[in-house]
Amino acid sequence: MEECKLQFNISGEWITGLVREWFYLEGKGYDKCIEILNDCMRGTDETKEQIRRHAEDVLLGRAALKGNIADGSYHLEIYSPEHQEKMPHDMNVWEIVGDQKKIKDELEQYKRRWKVAMKMIPRYLKEEIGNELDEDLTATSPTVSRTLDSYMKRMLDTEEHTTEDYGWLEPSGKFHAVEWGEHQKWAYEYLKRSSMEEKMPILYEAGDVLTKKGWILLHNPAQGVAMATINPRRDYTKAQKEFLFSYYMERNCEKEANEIWRE
Repeated sequence: MEECKLQFNISGEWITGLVREWFYLEGKGYDKCIEILNDCMRGTDETKEQIRRHAEDVLLGRAALKGNIADGSYHLEIYSPEHQEKMPHDMNVWEIVGDQKKIKDELEQYKRRWKVAMKMIPRYLKEEIGNELDEDLTATSPTVSRTLDSYMKRMLDTEEHTTEDYGWLEPSGKFHAVEWGEHQKWAYEYLKRSSMEEKMPILYEAGDVLTKKGWILLHNPAQGVAMATINPRRDYTKAQKEFLFSYYMERNCEKEANEIWRE
């Protein structure tokens, strides 16, 4: 048999980029990423603690693995403060922490506003708001907590999705993105353009016209994860179910995704 010789070449730049993508973009665990970097820096006289610190610096952009083992240029490059790598926004841990703090501060502000509003508005208005949210706001705090949890889940979601959060979904499965709070106006303009109605409805009834025709509204008055609003006399089409299942799974809302197929 002819003898074959295999030669492997490991690039430091490739390892650095891969582990950073795993940690920041794919959500793989911190310990797993550090373990991989530790394994790639063995064979020196440095202690485990020193190697772990180097691994952390690689994740933060303060150091990077360079070169390749084929030509012997593989090494760890440590940057001085003035020459430190400029990390992309979605890999900059300090900006990520800052964004999360800003969102949490905004959430606390909304909590305070919500508590004041719930104390001051009359019961009949609470019932109307509750009907829109499909929740009982005349009860105690658990319902309010679910609303805030939904808002926090959406605001802390930094992943990119294939669709916007809010909009209208046709029976065919075609999605129309709409800015938050603009769904009635969009429905009215759509009906006006398409001449679907001989007699145009008034603005605040335009959405009812679309839902009666089988359209689904993806919206949330509290700016949380969108709820699928459908006319109670209509059923989801197969295309709508497929879209909604993917929509909720992208946003890690497995419960909502599975409920679509139970309808």
